[in-house]
Amino acid sequence: MPTTWTAQKIHFLTQPELRALFRVITRKRDRALFLVAYRHGLRASEVGLLHMDDVNFVQQRLTIRRLKRSLPGVYPLRADEVTALKAYLRERKSPSPSLFLSQRGTPISRRQLDTLLKTYGEMAGIPEGKRHFHVLTHSIATHLLDAGADLRFVQDWVGHASIKNTVIYAQLTSRRR
Repeated sequence: MPTTWTAQKIHFLTQPELRALFRVITRKRDRALFLVAYRHGLRASEVGLLHMDDVNFVQQRLTIRRLKRSLPGVYPLRADEVTALKAYLRERKSPSPSLFLSQRGTPISRRQLDTLLKTYGEMAGIPEGKRHFHVLTHSIATHLLDAGADLRFVQDWVGHASIKNTVIYAQLTSRRR
């Protein structure tokens, strides 16, 4: 995707659409995966990079390795993320070090994540143009700014190396107001 997006081309889920999406996700793996991906603005390929030892339940922290010149970091987990991750891990049988696995036991792929979002998005009645995995990153950035978060905070939260990538969301948010 080009780095010179215009705000009009960014698709994000509204709060009602996000709630509808999570209502239709009943599989424990998928619920944990989508919740973590949304809350931390993960790209599909970054989800596959998460390992079991990236989750620290004692400190309620998640270590994230970012891609595309984005910055890695350690981020807090909210209580519902911890609950969803624990529920998923209780039923998981694989000794794989990867956190989120496909049914074959390999790290979940970008293609699988897009397919899952398309499936759940259709079930939730989300418009077709919003049924791609990266919409979760767009959504959290927009939702944080809508809630009054500082632009630099959002930049750090989603791992943008350049503030220019985050400003796009601020422009989108201010146009909607």
